[in-house]
Parts: sequence; structure tokens; C-alpha cells
Amino acid sequence: MAHPGGGAEAHARSKQYEYKANSSLVINIDSRPRDTHGPTGEPESLSGRINPRTFGDLVQRGRPPDRDERIKKSKKKKERDGQFEPVPSRQAKRRRIRLESVLSSTEGGVYHPKTKESRAAYEAMLSAIQDQLGGQPSNVVSDAADEVLAVLKNESSKTTDKKREIEKRLNPISSEFFNELVRLGSLIKDYQDGADAGGPTAVNGEDALDDDVGVAVEFDEDNEDEEEESDLDMVPEDEEEDDDDDALVERDGARAMQMGGAIDDNDMGQANEGMNLNVQDIDAYWIQRKISQAFEQQIDPQQCQTLAEEVLKILAEGENREVENKLVYHLQFEKFSLIKFLVHNRLKIVWCTRLARAKDQEERNHIEKEMTRSGSDMAAILLQLHATRATAKERQKNLEKSIREEARRLKDEIVDGDDRDGTLRVEKDAHSSSWVKGQPKLLDLDNIAFEQGGLFMANKKCDLPHGSSRHQNKGYEEVHVPALKAKPLDPDEKLVNITEMPEWAQPAFKNMQQLNRVQSKVYQTALFGADNILLCAPTGAGKTNVAVLTILQQLGIYRNKDGSFDHNGYKIVYVAPMKALVAEVVGNLSERLKEYGVNVRELSGDQTLTPQQIEETQIIVTTPEKWDIVTRKSGDRTYTQLVKLLIIDEIHLLHDNRGPVLESIVARTVRQVETTRDHIRMVGLSATLPNYEDVALFLRVDVGKGLFYFNISYRPVPLSQKYIGVSVKKPLQRFQLMNDLCYEKVIAVAGKHQTLIFVHSRKETAKTARAIRDTALTNDTLGKFLKEDSASREILQDHTNIVKSNDLKDLLPYGFAVHHAGTQIYNPEKGAWTELSPLDVMQMLGRAGRPQYDSYGEGIIITGHSELQYYLSLMNQQLPIESQFISKLADQLNAEVVLGTVQNAREACNWLGYTYLYVRMLRNPSIYGIASDILTRDITLEERRADLIHSAATILDKNNLVKYDRKSGYFQVTDLGRIASYYYISHGTISTYNEHLKPTMGNIELCRLFSLSEEFKYVTVRQDEKMELAKLLDRVPIPVKESLEEPSAKVNVLLQAYISQLKLEGLSLTTDMVYITQSAGRLLRALFEIVLKRGWAKLTEKALNLCNMVNKKMWSVQTPLRQFDGIPNEILMKLEKKDLSWERYYDLTPQEIGELIRFPKMGRVLHKFIHQFPKLNLAAHVQPITRTILRVELTVTPDFQWDDRVHGYVEPFWVIVEDNDGEYVLHHEYFMLKKQYIDEDHTLNFTVPIYEPLPPQYFIRVVSDRWLGSQTVLPVSFRHLILPEKYPPPTELLDLQPLPVSALRNPSYEALYQGFKHFNPVQTQVFNVLYNTDDNVLVAAPTGSGKTICAEFAVLRNQQKGPDSIMRTVYIAPREAIAKERYRDWERKFGEGLGFKVVELTGETTTDLKLIEKGQIIISTPEKWDALSRCWKQRKNVQLVSLFIIDELHLIGGQGGPVLEVIVCRMRYIASQIENKIRIVALSSSLANAKDIGEWIGATSHGLFNFPPSVRPVPLDIHIQGVDIVNFEARMQAMTKPTYTSIVQHAKNGKPALVYVPTRKYVKTTAEDLMSYSAVDNSENPAFLLRSSKELEPFVTKVQDETLRITLTFGVGYLHEGLTDLDQEVVSQLFEAGWIQMMGHASRPLLDNSGKCVIFCHAPRKEYYKKFLYEAFPVESHLHHFLHDNFNAEIVAAVVENKQDAVDYLTWTFMYRRLTQNPNYYNLQASYYYISYTTIERFSSSLTPKTKMKDLLEILASASEYAQLPIRPGEEEKLRRLLNHQRFSFENPSGRFSFLPAGYLHAIIDVISSYGWLNLALLAMEVSQMVTQGMWERDSVLLQLPHLTRELARKCKEKSIETLFDLVEMEDDARRDLLQMSDPQLLDIAKFCNRYPNIDMTYEVQGGESVRAGDDVTLQVVLERDLEGRTEVVGPVDAPRYPKAKEEGWWLVVGDTETNQLLAIKRVSLQRRLKVKLAFAAPTEVGRKSYTLYFMCDSYLGCDQEYSFTVDVEGAVEDDRVRLTD
Repeated sequence: MAHPGGGAEAHARSKQYEYKANSSLVINIDSRPRDTHGPTGEPESLSGRINPRTFGDLVQRGRPPDRDERIKKSKKKKERDGQFEPVPSRQAKRRRIRLESVLSSTEGGVYHPKTKESRAAYEAMLSAIQDQLGGQPSNVVSDAADEVLAVLKNESSKTTDKKREIEKRLNPISSEFFNELVRLGSLIKDYQDGADAGGPTAVNGEDALDDDVGVAVEFDEDNEDEEEESDLDMVPEDEEEDDDDDALVERDGARAMQMGGAIDDNDMGQANEGMNLNVQDIDAYWIQRKISQAFEQQIDPQQCQTLAEEVLKILAEGENREVENKLVYHLQFEKFSLIKFLVHNRLKIVWCTRLARAKDQEERNHIEKEMTRSGSDMAAILLQLHATRATAKERQKNLEKSIREEARRLKDEIVDGDDRDGTLRVEKDAHSSSWVKGQPKLLDLDNIAFEQGGLFMANKKCDLPHGSSRHQNKGYEEVHVPALKAKPLDPDEKLVNITEMPEWAQPAFKNMQQLNRVQSKVYQTALFGADNILLCAPTGAGKTNVAVLTILQQLGIYRNKDGSFDHNGYKIVYVAPMKALVAEVVGNLSERLKEYGVNVRELSGDQTLTPQQIEETQIIVTTPEKWDIVTRKSGDRTYTQLVKLLIIDEIHLLHDNRGPVLESIVARTVRQVETTRDHIRMVGLSATLPNYEDVALFLRVDVGKGLFYFNISYRPVPLSQKYIGVSVKKPLQRFQLMNDLCYEKVIAVAGKHQTLIFVHSRKETAKTARAIRDTALTNDTLGKFLKEDSASREILQDHTNIVKSNDLKDLLPYGFAVHHAGTQIYNPEKGAWTELSPLDVMQMLGRAGRPQYDSYGEGIIITGHSELQYYLSLMNQQLPIESQFISKLADQLNAEVVLGTVQNAREACNWLGYTYLYVRMLRNPSIYGIASDILTRDITLEERRADLIHSAATILDKNNLVKYDRKSGYFQVTDLGRIASYYYISHGTISTYNEHLKPTMGNIELCRLFSLSEEFKYVTVRQDEKMELAKLLDRVPIPVKESLEEPSAKVNVLLQAYISQLKLEGLSLTTDMVYITQSAGRLLRALFEIVLKRGWAKLTEKALNLCNMVNKKMWSVQTPLRQFDGIPNEILMKLEKKDLSWERYYDLTPQEIGELIRFPKMGRVLHKFIHQFPKLNLAAHVQPITRTILRVELTVTPDFQWDDRVHGYVEPFWVIVEDNDGEYVLHHEYFMLKKQYIDEDHTLNFTVPIYEPLPPQYFIRVVSDRWLGSQTVLPVSFRHLILPEKYPPPTELLDLQPLPVSALRNPSYEALYQGFKHFNPVQTQVFNVLYNTDDNVLVAAPTGSGKTICAEFAVLRNQQKGPDSIMRTVYIAPREAIAKERYRDWERKFGEGLGFKVVELTGETTTDLKLIEKGQIIISTPEKWDALSRCWKQRKNVQLVSLFIIDELHLIGGQGGPVLEVIVCRMRYIASQIENKIRIVALSSSLANAKDIGEWIGATSHGLFNFPPSVRPVPLDIHIQGVDIVNFEARMQAMTKPTYTSIVQHAKNGKPALVYVPTRKYVKTTAEDLMSYSAVDNSENPAFLLRSSKELEPFVTKVQDETLRITLTFGVGYLHEGLTDLDQEVVSQLFEAGWIQMMGHASRPLLDNSGKCVIFCHAPRKEYYKKFLYEAFPVESHLHHFLHDNFNAEIVAAVVENKQDAVDYLTWTFMYRRLTQNPNYYNLQASYYYISYTTIERFSSSLTPKTKMKDLLEILASASEYAQLPIRPGEEEKLRRLLNHQRFSFENPSGRFSFLPAGYLHAIIDVISSYGWLNLALLAMEVSQMVTQGMWERDSVLLQLPHLTRELARKCKEKSIETLFDLVEMEDDARRDLLQMSDPQLLDIAKFCNRYPNIDMTYEVQGGESVRAGDDVTLQVVLERDLEGRTEVVGPVDAPRYPKAKEEGWWLVVGDTETNQLLAIKRVSLQRRLKVKLAFAAPTEVGRKSYTLYFMCDSYLGCDQEYSFTVDVEGAVEDDRVRLTD
């Protein structure tokens, strides 16, 4: 009986509800002829009535007939709707489903395990079968497993039969393997042959089996979606005419009302998608247009207007149902979708139309009030009308809505067939885009890209050559293409002999006699022309020789007359498609060009070449991807600009998935040529292809000169081809048939020709060879493979003994060899088995036939039947090369934006015009989703390019890679975009990282995030891999949270397996691992940089560690020595087992290291490696600039030995400053340590922010960029940091009435300012003080505030005061150029206008003295005035100065600041010494510490004006862009294009623009670049030229500077001090006349409404500049660096004659005022020991000669610094407990400080020494030792040793071992027995003993025997450390209890023990040897005097030395004798 769910009943039930069966039954007439013979009820035979062949012939698949119509309507509606955006997730799913074809589907079998146990057994079986078959697609393996299971589960078969059956399917298998299969089969309990498998046919059939029903069911993805997301447009019509119709419409109506009201898309559900109307679109005539569109413009306008009014009236009244009926009557039923739309939006239409038609604002307001009263629905419409910017919530809703609509549109598109036009909609932007005509559409780029990638075939049929044949066989079809006969030579065709070439070119072809036909034809153009070339020729035609000819042409240009070559002028780049070919080309070219001295280098993979290597290299051979990466980094432009020849091999790769890279490279090169006008020759080498002319056009090849096309007849050996298309469906059978066919084809030619078989994996090579050998053995045909003669066999036997590969050993004796290289290969990028790329196939078949041996070659391709046409087209030149560029458009656009070559959408459209995509879109628009007639409307495809760019930019903007301004079209690069471009990462991956990164991530999350990268989106977990993955999972160290079903878990495990260097078995896993780890370097680097930019310190460290772990293939917990080659693994393992920290190894000698690992020989090697490991020492000096910014000067000292083989040329490091908690990165920069500077200190200067309250410290971490475990951390303590005083607030700009010019009250003065009526607000506010008083004044205001006029007020006031002879004004300009400009200005204004004598000083003293005598206004620079005013006492005219103006006084903090400071001090000092008052007026930018400067120049609070930076007469917009390139030159180059764009963007309509650059060199290069960019944009009419060239010519001819002459013609001028005066004059005049644009200030009062400032800086400095552009900057004095010079000058001038004068002089300086305000900046500390004077005072008052240790500790603990240490809650109890264990009891037990003596001991010793108390000084020195070692003086000195307990010390004492020296002198065995310690502990003790000071001291009294009473006695002491032959430097003290590293210090003391007097003391530090002199006064009494010399350590106990000596002091008359005795 049939299953109740299937068969006829089910069919009848399904028909029962069909529309056709139920509606309009009357109209449907049965047109078939009636059977007049009615049924009689008798049984009848069906014989002859049924034809089995016609079963199912009426079946048809389709959709309801009206559905297509509905879809179209729904599409139209959606186009009217709101904004849509592409939904990548949905598309990715579709693409994935399509890619996984039958061939690549991951689960190919029919059996599916249902229990956990069965699954485990089944997976193990798959693994075993995969091993047996070799790496095969999963469907083959699953199919084989099904077959094996079917055999095993067949109870009727015997075991031997089962084995035989299985061997038929899996080739011969061992008994062990069979037993394993049987065991696994028995574990599978849920296998049922019939139900599970449904027989073998089900597998072959297309339809899968439904588990429940057992009927073949077709799963249609689209239908499922349709049910999930029903669309109102899709409602069957019978429902509309049903009884429920009213209810349905009512419901819709209600929803429509709600829609119009609340405008909440979420409430809408999905039924009304596509029905929404944007209220902004409704104007007065909207409804009229709508009706006209509905009638397809076939309606009379008058009638349309009438109808529109009626419709509007109907919409305004009644219920929805009634309205609908009326509209149906007026508009007819066909317009039902319009009616539904109108009803749905009726409220919006009615009210918005009324508002739009309102006559005036009053009526509009009235309507709006009425709407507000009508309830929330209306209010919402109003809200929507008034909304200019959506809220975040609304944006979110809009996004969700757009995603829903997009999903629906995609579904409709699938239903509607493959609509190649990816257009979604016209985007309705709030502003129409100004960069493109009309509005750009948003395209779905994924949809337009070719899903098949390189396998895409645009040709529909393939015409085969004459003589081809086709044969059908069982299970396969075979196509033969005969070999084409070689074309005979033309009569005029002549081969070029090598001897005919120029003599210098012949060495490159020394092993050849002549060029072949192809090379001969190209010879003339290649060697003697400079044209671009495209050469299409068959594989093997010798294209490499053509490349060599073009290289020689380039060499010829740089060939000197003497025959040598100038190799510095050019670079040649050869782009080869694969890494293997790169190496081959490097070898070939190096060999052939070595006679020319040409250096050829490879650049591929993760390699980079250092600048030095690049300089030495002339030819760089690289892969497309690598060259793309190099050229997209503007930093590398320094050498890419030298490229003169670009050779691209295999350019037909354009068709491949890697094609976009080639397009990008070529487009970039062509644009570079056009911009720089430096020709780069491009040579494309390609296989023969049909549309070669397109490729030629793309390469800018002149078809007449440079295009060479040779068809397949030019192959050196003709190729006959066989194509076998296997049509067997069942995977295992197909696989076996392919193997059999392969054997047949090999056997057919065996013995006649050599045969190469290409297979898909390394493992498969041996397997295939074995399979053929075994088949040959079975069939007894092995003789065919081996020549019969014994010589061949012997040779093979000999070679068998040589080879190492076991596979080869096994196969060679039979005449088989294996070379590691079906048409299906495993592609890890797609995570599936895919067809071979065209390049691979051509490379393989190109190998057929060897020119020297064969007359023809034969190529056989065995493939699936469906791929037959593809390979036929490919190999017979009928596969047009298409562009794959759209698939990578967004990422390539991002690269150009980052590079700076594309700055806005218009430039991007222009850039697209250089791609191959553009060429092909013009040729064949329809396959790129464009209407075929588009060229009639838009001949250059401008609109389409705009749509593509707009779509790509929108994607980038959404993923935060660029900021895209849709209105202006401008792009701004972001850090994420830059990282994506530099590391070659897709926008999807960056978006994933951006979304998931969190600062708290650990290694587990970091590895997981890596595994989620979009690069791995196609990685899948196959059944047969799970066993191996599970094993790996147990062995990797970082836990993986996901289950192994998840692809991300697989990626994670494989990455860790790679780091752990674990071996893998399966082919696909190995391939996946290679793919994952190839990408890992880039991806992890990107992750690291993103985290670094975000400033997350802990995660930054983890990410960099992970990068280095992948690079070094080791874990960070392993010994750093694993990074060196040549250390045996067992040694490394031993080291890793030792419990020693890495730092400890630095202190060990080679012998000690050898002992440590019990391998003495390796000691020296390891010692060498340890000291080659990069180690840096750091020191930092901190200066506060403000209370929020610190300047740090970091000194980096390399402390390792450089070895070129280990370190190369350069070692890169990251300098990272972290906050106190180690959470945030406050600053980071990249530091390159170069080999040549390894012995020098390196100083880095940077600023970091600081916050109050002050943190205890920051950490500076310097980490190697390459070495794992190489890092140095320096804590920078702020304990003694004193921040500068807080700055007073700036002066407020008062809102005063602008002061009229008449306020000057002097007509002649007023005449100077005719140009304006009023002074500006700044001038108004300062006018009174400057013009009406004689006070000193400081005016600090932003540039452009009119400060010069303020100075003029003071000048005019000065001239009013007295007779001309006395009144002198001196104006100081900080720079020569400003002084010149001021002189010109004031000469015109005051000289000509008022008759004042204006002079400018020359710097020549005699001339200047004359000038100041006659000048009234003297203009000078600081240096000239300094020289003149130094001798002011002798120079009367200097004393007569009455007004001293200093401009730009803020430069006091700059380079020339000290001179500026000195002259101001001098003028103030002169004023105090003479009767004549000197008024000082200072002008400056806004300052933070203006009060200090004001007080210094003597300005009172009335005369101090310090306006904030924001106070500008013309507002200024500031833009700061950071450029993250370390190399200065590269950074400057990278800034030029953005500079040009900024000028074009901001300085429109001829406004002036001024560019500042750092040096004279860049003035020229920047001007040239700007000129080039301008010329490219508009060569006819340069953008910056504001007058015609003719008008400009008279000026330009005067200019002497040649470059300036050229740039001026483009409107670009430049100035630098090196130009002649005339040139400077011409440029200035042209600018002032407004003829050229490139000059001027950011904003010009009276001319501009606003100014723009764009700053380009090194990225790490960006925050620093940002801070001081918006805040006033403090200035500090630099005088302390130059004080000696200035004192010298003042001494010479007799101003400073003694010490007191010098001190007085200092009080006039600005430095004196700042010393107390910012003491740390000037390295000013309270005392030598940085101790408060109160502490020193307390020490001094508390100490007495009788102070004991207890008192000394108490005095120490009373230091005032300790008062700031709080007692925290809960600490008191602990302190009390500690007090109980103290040696001394104190009166104040609650104080914690009594036992915290710290680093004040040195200070206290100095205080004691000053009193001369010997015993107390010695006691304090002993306390210093105790504090350092953390023990009392009475304890055993042995307790200083590590691991030594008091018990052990007691034992030692019993054995008379009391000092360290006693212990060292013991025998090793005795010492070991005594101490009973482990090796590492003994090693620590040995290390301490080696470090313990052993110092020899000798001394003598100098001056010998003539010491008289009262004279000085000089004692010379020689100290020498006994290092026992060791060479290392003495490190810090070994004191584990001391809180920080401490250097060892010593005191030498001479004392008199009798009188307790300290006579001499000196503090010394000792490395190896030191001579010291100590002097003290001999006593006045005559006689012998005894003294003691003490040598005291400050760190170790038990190593002090003391010696007694005596001095004989004799009277002055007698012969004095001094005797020295011990």
C-alpha cells in the first residue's frame, strides 16, 4: 500500500487548493474531444493504451503564471522606496551554496550516522579510506565508505568475498586494514541498507531522499525563503477575491494608518515591505506624476490633472474599503498595485500635497496645526517632514528595513532568473551628489562579479580546428584535436643570428646561435624601440628571451661611452605569476646578465629588501601580489620611481582570480607615467588568447608597433590534444574510471615516448605511479616501461641507491619516477576541490614535447564531462580574457585611497578608466550587468563607473576603512583602511576585527578572532578530517572553545599546530594549513597594529607575541635560543627544563653554561648566541612642558653582539609607553637599530600626556619586532616630578565698539590707515595702553590678529613724545625675511608717509653704528642687535633707544631663543642703569605662561594682553592628518598628493594657498609635484594659474631659477632663502597681484570669511600638535645651554666683573623666572640627593657625635618625605606585629616609618662628614650595607648568599667558614657536602660569589719625607678588582631584598681613631681599576701620628678593609721625614 503521505492522494490534495482548480471554473472549457463511449462498469484492459516512454512527459516546473508580472510590479515599488544597502551575509551564503557543486559538496555520502558512537566510527572509517585512496575530494571518500559499508553489512557474503569486493573499490588492501574496516563497520549500528541508502540509484540521481517519507523531494531554497518572508505582492489572487477580502484589506488599512502615524517600521511586519513612501518626495504634483507613470505616459496631461484631483478627493474621505472601490472605478482594475499603494499611504499623500500646495507660510502653519490636532498619526508625518537627520534608533530601524528589503529583492532576483544587472536602486541622498551628474546607484558588487572566477566562460561555443574528432564511450566522451603543422617561413622572414646583434648585447645569448621565429619578429622593437609591447605566443615559444631583449634595451640607455653601465639610474621589475617561477627567472637572468654587472634579486612571499639591498639591485623579480603591496605603500616610492621597465609574464592571468592585482599594478603604473611624465616601458608576455587587442589597449600598446600575436602554429613542437570528459556520476566510479583511463593512455605510448602525468598533490604522485605499476604488473605489461637492455636497468639500480625518497626507491627500478607537482585540485582559499587554473593547465601542457627530441607533443586532459568545453576553449584560444576586477573593487579602491593617488570619487572614476575592467565593459557591457545599448547613451560609461565607485566607497565607509562624503565625493583614509591596504587584507576581515576586538581579550580569544577572518570563510570541516583534528586538538596549548564542527576551530587548531611544528597526515589539512599560515603573518600583523592604534597595552603585547610565535614557529614559553639555527633540540629541551630566568643567562660564563647543560663543548656556542640575542639598555629623562604634557628623552643603548647572518642590516623595535596600570598605550613609535650604529647611544624624543593626580610611574617598554622574548621595560618614576605652576587664564576679548581710525587724533597718522574705517577687536582693546600710555606691553594673540598695527600704535606714540633726534624705535624681527618685509612696509608707511628715517641693520658693525645714529626707526634681527648692543656702555646711541619692540617673542622657546632673551634682558638692564626710560613692547602668539613673560619684560597687569588661540578676526578651520611612515623622505613624498587635494578642495575660486615644508630641498620637489598633479587634472588650463600665460611671460623671463620658471607657468611659485633677491621679488609681486595661487596666509582680514589650515605630520606627533593648536603653548628658556657664551660677552663688556654681578645678571633673565615655576624642566633639584631642605635641616640638628644605631635609624625615619606615606586601613595591626620582632623598641610604636630607612643614607653620611665625626660616619656606612642586604651587622655575612639559611650559616661557623672568601676557597666536593644544595642553587651561589667584590688596595703617601706641620698630606690609593680572568662588566648589586636595582658604591675614609675625627672622605665607584687621591692637613704638633684608612662598601657586608699608617711630622727647620707603616 502506498504511503499515505505520497502518491496519488497527495497529488490530488495538492491540486485541490490550486488556483486553476477553484477559480473561474465556468470559463475553463475542457477542449479535449469527449469520449462518447461511457463507462459500462466492466473491467477493461489497458494493453496498448499506455506507453511507458511517455510517463512524466507532461510534467513541467514553473510558478503561478501571474507571478512574473507580480515580481516586476514589486520591483518597481521597491525602487520608489527608501534606502537599500547590499547585505553581504546573505550574498556570501548564496555564493557559498553555488560554489559547493556536486564535486565539492562536503558530505557526499548517503549514510548519515545518527548516534555519537556511530559518528565516531564513521569518521574513523573515512579517515582510513582517505589514507588508502590518497587525498581525494570528500564525495569520493564518502561514496567509497558507503560502498564499503554496503559490503560489510551484507550478511550473506563470506569474509574473503567481502575483502575481494572492497579491493575492487579501494585497490589491494592489507589484512590489517581490512580487519580495521570490519571493526569500524561493527561499531556502526544504525546502518540500514534499504532505508538509509535507497539503493545505488538514489546516489546517482539528482534528487536526495527525504528521511521521513521516502519520496524524492527537490529542496528549492527560494521557496523556503518565500514561505519565511511572505510578501503582500505575492498573495494569490483568489485570496484577494475571497470572502476574507474585506478583513484583509481592513487589516491592511489599519496597518497603513499605523504606518503613517507611528512610523515604526518594526511594527509593520514584513507584509507591507515595499509599500512605504518617503514624505520628502511628495510635492504639489506628485500624484499627477504617479498617475502618468501608471498609464505609461499614454494619458492626456489635462485628463491626468483632472484624474489626479479626483483621486486626491477620494483619498481624503471615507473608509479604506470605500476608497479602494472608488479608486478601482476611476483607475481600472489593472492599476490595482497603484491603488493599493495609494490607499496604504493615503494620509501622507493627502496632507503632504496640501502642505506643498499652501500659498504662503501662514496657510502652511494653519495646515500643520490642523494636523497636530488630528492625533499622533499626523504628528508623526509632520515629524518625518521636519526631520533632517535620523536619530540613532531610526537609523538602526532603517538599516534593518533595508536589509529585509534587500533580502526580498535578492529572492525575487533568483526567482526572476539571473538578472546580471546588479542595480538595486537609485540612492536618495539627503543632498544630490555634486561630484556626478544625477544620482549614483548603489550596486551589489558581489552579484555582478563572476562567481566562477577564472573559470568563467563568456563564449557559448567552441570551434575546434579542422580534423578534430569526437568519440562517445561508455562513461566518457573523448575529443581529439590534431597537432597543427608549423607555419612555413615567409619569403621575407629571416631569423636573427646572435652575431648580428650589437656586440655588447651578445653575451646575454652566448649559448645560442640564432633567435627563433617569434623572437626574430619582435627583435627590432624589443631591442631598439621604447614602445610598450604585448607578445602573445604559445608556451615554449621563448618569451623569456624577448624579456631579455627589452632588458638589454634599457641597459643600452645607461651604457657609458667606455662600455661600462650606470646601474644607479634605473630599476627593472619582472612580475612572474608564481613563486616557483620567480626563483627560476632569478636564476636564469642572473646567469645571463652577470657579465653586465647586473644584480637580480627575488622579492616574494614575506621577504622584504632593505634599502641597501634595493639600492644594489637592478632587476627585482616578484609576484603580482608582492609588487602590488610594494607600490601601494607610498613610502616605497623612493625606489618605485626609478623603475623604467615593467615586464609582466603570463598577463592572461587577468582572467584568473588574481587578475585584479595585475589590473591594479598596470593602472597604477600608467597613472604614474602620466603624473610624473617619466616613461615606464611595459612589456606583457602572454599565451595566445582571442581578445588580445583588448589586453593591448589596457597595456597602452600601440597596435601598429608593439602588438605581436602568434597563434598555436608557432609552437616549437606541435601539440596534439586529447580531452576526456568522464560522465559517470558516482564519485568513486568516476575516480576509478579516471585512473583506468590514465593507465590506458600511458600504456598506449609506453616505450615510445617519455610521459609526464600531473596530479593534484605530492602524495598522489607516488600513489598514481604505484597504481600504474601495479596494474602493469597485473596485466604483465611492465616490459613496455623498461628498455630490455641491461644497461638501462643497471643505471636505474645505481640511482636507486642514491635517492633518499622511499617512494622513489620503490618505483625507480621499474622505470617510474615521481615529480612533485585529474583537473581537480584542492583549493584552500575556497575550502573545496576546484578546477585547475588556466595558468596551471597551460604550464603543464606547455611541457609536452621537447624541442631537441620530439617532432610533436601530446597533451591529454582527463576531466569531468561538464568541464570539457572550458578546457577545449582554453587550449584552443577561444576563452576570452574577462576582468575579475569587480570582485576586488572595494579593496583595490581602498589601496589607492591609502596611497593617495585617489582622493575623491571623481578621481576614482578616472582611475577605473585605466583598468582592464573598463576596456571589457566597453567591449561587452552585457556580461558586466550593463544594458547592451548603454554606449549609445553614455559612451564613456561615466554613470556606470560612478555607480561602481559609489558602491565600493559605501562598503568601505560602512566598514570604517575610509570616510566617504557622499555629497562632495571626498575620501579620507582611516587607520583601519591603511592597515587593510598595507597588510593586503579584505574589508570584511577588518570589519570583523573592528567589531570583535576587546581590550580584555586573552590568547584564547585572540586565536579565535584570527580564525574568524574572512580569508578563511570557505574553510570547512570534512568528516574525514575530524579524527586527525581531534588528535591535534589534544596537543595544542591554547584551548579552543568551539566544537570541531566549527570551521573557526579548525583554523585555530591548524595555526597552533603550525607553531608547535606538528606533523599532519591528510592532504586537504596540510593544504589548509599552508594556506592559513601563509595568511597568518599578514593577518596577525594587522591585528597587532589595530590594537596598537587603539592603545590597548596588554593586548598589544599579546598580539605582537603571537605574530612572532607564528614567524618563529615556537611558543613564547620556550627558550629564546630556539630562534637561532644550529643548536641541537636535546640541548634546547635541557635548557627549557632548567628553572632559570632568561636574564640570568647573561651573567654566566661559557664554562658555567657548559656545566649547566652537562655538555661543556656547547658552552661557548650558547654563550655566543645568548649575547647575540637583541638586548637594549634604557635610560629616560623627563621634562614637564605643561601640567598635562611631558617630554621624554629616551636613551637606548644596544647591549648585544651584532652578526650579519643573524641580524641582517637592521633590527626593528617598538617603543611603547604604558600607563601605571599597564593598560593603555600613551605613545608608540617604531625604532630601527642599524648595524653601523650598534656601538652608539640612540636618543629618542617624544611627548606623553600626564594626568592629575600624578600616577606613581609610567613604563617604557621596548620590544623587538622580530625576536620573541626580547624586551626591556623601564619604569619612569614620577615620585620627584614637580609639575609647572598652573597658568593664569587668558585675556577675555571684550565686546567693545570697534574703534574708528579717527581715534588716532592726527590726520597724517589717520592717512596711513585709509584702507579701513575701524580697528579690529584686538586692536581696539589694546589701543589705549599702547597709544595713550608709556607702559611696557605684551600683546599675545593668534597670527593674523593685526598685531603689527598694535606695534605701530606704540611707534606713533613714541614719535609724538619728543624731538626727532632723541626718539629712537628699535624693532626686532626674529628672522631675516620678516625684517626685510617689515622694512619695506614701514619705509613706505613711515618713511614716505610721515618722513621718518627707517633703517635696516646690515650686521656690519661700522655701518650699523652710522645707521642707528641717523635712524629713527631701526629694524634688526636679534643677532645683529646683540652684536651691536654688547658694548652699550661705550655706544651712546644704544642708550638713546626709547622704544624697543620685539616681534614673535614666543620664539624665545625656539632655536634662536637665547639671543632674543639676552637682548631683552640687556635692554631692561640698560634702562635700570641710565636715566632714559626704555619702553618695551612685545608681540607674540597666544601663550600659556604669558604672565611670566609679561612680568619679565616689566609689563604690569594693565599692559598684559594674552588672547586665546581661538580669537581670530577670521575664523580658522584646522585639519590634521597623520602619515604613519617612519622614513622621513618617504613620508614627505606621501604627503604631496594629499596636499594637492587639500588645496583643490579648500582653496577654490582662486583663493591663495600657502604650503610650508621643512627644507629647501622639499620646496622644489613639492612645487614640481603640485605642478604635475595640476597638469594631469587639466593640462589645457592649469588650476592654479589665475592669469593667461602671455600676461605672465614678462615676469617669468626675469626669473633665474630654472625650476621656478617652469612652475610659475602653472601658477605655482615658491620662496626660500637660497633664491636671488630678484626671484623672490617676482614671486612676491605675482602673489600680491593675485596672479598665482600658491602664496598667502591662511586667512586674510577684509578678504576672507574663513581660513583653512591643513597639517600633515608624522602620525605619532598628531595628538601633540592637536593639543597645542587648540590650547596656548607655554614657552621655556633655553638660555642655560648657552649661558657660558653670554657670561663671556658680559664680562668682556665689563658688565659682569665679579660673582655677585653674575648672580645679579641672572635675575634679569626669563630663565630665572621659570626656574622655580618648572624646576624639573631645568634639571633643578632640591639638592644633590633630591632631598627636601627640611630633611637636611632635621638631619643636621638631630645628629651628635654620640648618636647610636637606634638613634640613627630614628633620625632617618623622621625624614619629611615619609610624612606623605599614609597608613592604610588594616595596616596598623600588621605594623604592631612587626614591632614585636624589632631589634630596637621605639617610643612611638604606631609610626610605621621607624623601620623604613631608605636612600637617605648617603645624604646623612655627607652631613656627618661635614661635622668630621668618624665613628658615626662608619656606623652610617654599615647601616647602608644592612639596608641593602636586609640583615643586621651581627648576622653571619654568609646570609647574604642566596638559599643560605641561618641553620646552614651556623653549620659553616662550626667548620670555621665565616666569610665568603673562606667558602670560595673550599674544595668543590667539601662545599657540596656542606651545603647539600641542588645544581641551580649552587649555580646561584657561584654567581653571587663571582659578583661579590674582591678588591686589592695599595696606597702610599705622596710628597715623601718633606711633610711639615700644617701642610697637606696626600694619600694615593690604587684599587683593583680581581675578576679572575672574567671580562664582563660589573652589573648591579646582588641584593634580592632591596626593592630596586642598585649600583655598588664605596667610601674611602681617613680617620683619627683617638680623637674620633674624620679627616678625609671620598665616594668612588669602581669597575676594574681606579687611582684615587685623598688629601688632609697634617697636624700642627710635631711627632709621629697614627691614622687609619678605611675602604667601606655601601652594599655588601664583610668586604670592608682598613689599614693603619703613621706620618712623621717634623718641624719646619729640620729635615722632615714621613714614614709609612702598617
